[in-house]
Order: sequence, then C-alpha cells, then structure tokens
Amino acid sequence: MPDQRTLQLLCCELSFFKVGGYGHPLGGEWRPTLLFWDSPVCLNFDSSAPHQPCERCVFFQFVPEAKRFSLIPCHHIPLNAKGETIHSLYRSGTQDGLDQTVKHWLETTIDELKGEEKQP
Repeated sequence: MPDQRTLQLLCCELSFFKVGGYGHPLGGEWRPTLLFWDSPVCLNFDSSAPHQPCERCVFFQFVPEAKRFSLIPCHHIPLNAKGETIHSLYRSGTQDGLDQTVKHWLETTIDELKGEEKQP
C-alpha cells in the first residue's frame, strides 16, 4: 500500500506544475525557477525557515542511492526509461521537453501509486 502522504504531495506538485507555478518569479526577485526545488512541496521552499535535510522530502525516495548526496538530489530522479533527469535535461534539453517529461513522470508515478492503493 503506498504512502498516502507521498501520493498527496505528488498530486500537489502536479497541480502546482499545471497552474504554471514555476512560471512566476519567487520572493519579488527575478531568477529562473528550479523544478521541485522552488515548489511549495519542497521542505525548504520558505527560505526564512530553518533548512531541512533533503532526506525528509517526499521526492528523496525516488533519488538513486548514488545521487543522494548531490546538491539538489531531486534533480537526479530518473524520469523515464532513458534515465533522463531534471539535471540532464537542464543541461541538454529544452524547457518544453523538460516540462513535458516532468509532467509525464508525475502523472505516471501518481497513477502507479493509485494502482498499488487499490490492490488488497
């Protein structure tokens, strides 16, 4: 049975993504937003609060063991069968391709968790 908190936070992330949450400047300053890192789902979204370790984040369980000590571990989650990650797509992909890949990963992961939820 999947963790309800994981399912709920992934659904919140997908909603934030779909309403264009990443397209808005944060904190009154302009800078590009970073997927997952600049999400209200991120434990460190509120920069005025004490920093929380990434290990406590819902996305951390999807990060490969070898990448868990990266600066932004969630950017190393394999998003598809090709092993593309947010990190690799920021380096070599387009914004549209990145957005579509992340959206598809969120939808697929949510569907898989909901499927596990229905099993006895």
